[in-house]
Amino acid sequence: MSNRKTSHLFFSILLILILLQTIFLFNSGDIRLYSILFISSSLIYLIFIFLLNKCDVNQNQLFLVIGVLLLFKILFINTEPIGSDDYYRYIWDGKVQVNGINPYLFSPEDSTLRFLHSELLPEKVSYPEIKTIYFPVSQWLFAISYQISGENAIGLKIFYLLFELLLLVSLFYLLKQFSINTKYILIYAALPLITFQFFIDAHIDIVGAAFLIASLTLYFYNKKLLSYVMLGLSISVKPTGLLLIPFLFQNEQRMYNKLKAVFVPLLIFILTFLPYVFSATPIDTLINYTANWTFNGMVYNFLNIFFADNLTIRILCAILFLVVLLFLFTSKMDLIKKFYLSLFLLMIFSPVVHPWYLIWFAIFLPIVRSFSGIYLVAAVSLTSISVVGYQLNSTWQESTIVLLAEYIPLTLILLYEILNKKFVGKRID
Repeated sequence: MSNRKTSHLFFSILLILILLQTIFLFNSGDIRLYSILFISSSLIYLIFIFLLNKCDVNQNQLFLVIGVLLLFKILFINTEPIGSDDYYRYIWDGKVQVNGINPYLFSPEDSTLRFLHSELLPEKVSYPEIKTIYFPVSQWLFAISYQISGENAIGLKIFYLLFELLLLVSLFYLLKQFSINTKYILIYAALPLITFQFFIDAHIDIVGAAFLIASLTLYFYNKKLLSYVMLGLSISVKPTGLLLIPFLFQNEQRMYNKLKAVFVPLLIFILTFLPYVFSATPIDTLINYTANWTFNGMVYNFLNIFFADNLTIRILCAILFLVVLLFLFTSKMDLIKKFYLSLFLLMIFSPVVHPWYLIWFAIFLPIVRSFSGIYLVAAVSLTSISVVGYQLNSTWQESTIVLLAEYIPLTLILLYEILNKKFVGKRID
């Protein structure tokens, strides 16, 4: 096929990818349609990635496509989240703070907060008997969003558009820094998971991921102090970025710089907690979550075949993950690949892998271009079948077929990449 024909096919597939997701706007209350479009657009996305590797995209075309994708996401700003009810907790936490109350102090159903009850909240909040788990930077955004739009998700989505822009700009300059073709930013920008999990369902992780990739862009442009500040803010959205600190420590040469790489992000993180720490924190809820909740975990579900005890399986997952991290730490792998693999493997060994969690490594895919990662961010759309079952039948059940469809191909692709030294090839940093 000629390059011209490949280019035409590429842009045709991109148009189909966008139009397919746009169908949801015409019936945004249908959970079956949500699942069908999430899965089908993720399949089209894999075809799109194949063609992206085959065709040329000049700078003008790239900026036009990115602009169209951003405008497309704006269409969902007034869409009610349907695949998850997490945003009700966000709005409730924002409402509590706007009324001058520490969101970590009371659970939504606590009688102390009865004066804040409305027809919507906290009735729609999942697990209203449990206190909030979300960290301070998230809480600040919840409060500002509530002041903007009250008891709906519009305020949050406005912020998400701004952080999506920060993420895209950071990725663009990071690709430039590594002399990688900037067309590969579309691996992230065109990903259906981003539309469905953040611009429809309004999950907060996009904020932490944007801070994280902005931090690394600043780091590789030698703006390290500001980089560490951004990393601290990312950790104060979700603590995922803590995984990167040992590698930053290792990468610096002088001890003073090593200590800065550790203590500046941690200091920023601690400072964000100061307004709350003397009355209440989310630690108890976080411990409960990490000890008891499970969903879509690759290694967890595999070990569950041989072990029945939840705690035993979690300990084994943690030990295996720590062994892998130690291997990464001692390897001569490029720094950016260590970042990527630490976050990717966190998802492999975690007992809980919701689709929106994958953004934490998806932001690295334009740089690393690992097909195992690309496959996973597409295949995770299959887990929406569990959401359909829950909303229609009030039963939350994982599908064995979905787990096999996700993780058998992923395992084979990952083994192929490892055997072909995908992660130890040409240096990119």
